[in-house]
This record gives sequence, C-alpha cells and structure tokens, in this order.
Amino acid sequence: MAVPAAIGVGAGGHAKVVVEILRLTSQAEVIGLLDCDRGLWGTRVLGIPVLGDDSRLAELLGQGVRLAFIGVGSGADTRPRRRLYEKLLAAGFQVLSAIHPAAVVSASAGLGPGATVMAGAIINAAAQLGANVIVNSGAIVEHDCVVGSHCHVATGAALAGRVCVGAGSHVGIGACVRQGIHIGRDVVVGAGAVVVRDVADGLVVAGVPARVLRSPLPPGEG
Repeated sequence: MAVPAAIGVGAGGHAKVVVEILRLTSQAEVIGLLDCDRGLWGTRVLGIPVLGDDSRLAELLGQGVRLAFIGVGSGADTRPRRRLYEKLLAAGFQVLSAIHPAAVVSASAGLGPGATVMAGAIINAAAQLGANVIVNSGAIVEHDCVVGSHCHVATGAALAGRVCVGAGSHVGIGACVRQGIHIGRDVVVGAGAVVVRDVADGLVVAGVPARVLRSPLPPGEG
C-alpha cells in the first residue's frame, strides 16, 4: 500500500522533529516544506525541499496532496501555530498527528487531531488532549488531565493528575503543575515554575511557587 504524500508548513527545528517522527511511523511521505523565510526557499531540510511559502497550498491541494503537518513549534505565544492550523483546515487539508514510537500514550487517553507527541513523553490514563496540542520531549500529562486545543506542554514539563489547561496555554520547560489545578486559557507558565494554585485566563506566572507576573496578551487579542 502506497504511503500518502504530505507537506509541512514550517522548515525550522520543530519541522525536523516532526519529519523524523513521520519517517519512523511511515504514515506519510513528506514531499515538501513551506516557510515564509525566503532564504530557505530552494534549500533542503533533512533532504526535503523547501518549496516556497504557504501561498502554494492551493496548488499543492490541486496536485492531490491532502495531508499536512505544522512544522512550527510554539514558545510562549501559541497563536501563530493556531492560525496555521486553522488556515490548513480552511484550505482543505487534513492535519496529521505525529506520535513518536518512544512516547507512552495510554489506550484510554484521547488525542485531538494534529497532536504532536515527542520522544519520551507520557500521556496517562483517561487524559484528554484537544486539537493541535504539542506534548514535547519527556513531558508528562498524568491521568485524567484535560489539555485544551493549541496548547504546548514543553520539554520536561509535568502535569499531575486531574490538571486542566485551557486552550492556547503554554507550560514551559521543566514546569510542574500540582494535581487538580486549573490553568485558564492563553496562560504562560514560565520555565521551571511550580504551580500550586489555579491560574486565571491570560496571565503569565513564574517562580517557585508560581506567582503572577503580568498579562501576556494586548486587550482584545487572543
């Protein structure tokens, strides 16, 4: 059975990780990457040509390519990745999930479309992840957690049991969230933070224990 063709939007470091996952799982053959950086056009990333920017999406769809992945990671701001996800859906593409074979994903966990789960990540029993979520290398999402769409649980971060993370939030590298905590939408949890209290929508928290620093989004945005 032929492996279906796919394209990636983004040609940086995150794209390299996803390309390697797709190669390991043999679920798609990545035939090209798209990136807004003109300096990358005509080059190759892990042997895959960078074809131009996302203005070529309609052309590729017309050529029969139906699968795509988001090769753009997210730092504290998850909005660019969310916009790309919505653009791909609107253009008629199916957004691939990429689950590394060295990740542990419970059979009772639920993963939304477009999920990226990297090597060493653990998603335990009855956890529920929305669309376009990244669970980065070595991160832990414990039992009964609910992680909203477009979130990023960064490298080595740990969500204890029954944590709820609202859509668009970022849990930074090495951060820990105590069991039963509710983190709102569009929150940024700083690297290494220890969250022991609920966090309202749109806040930046950092430190041990985590304290509010500021609101990350200008009024009216999100």
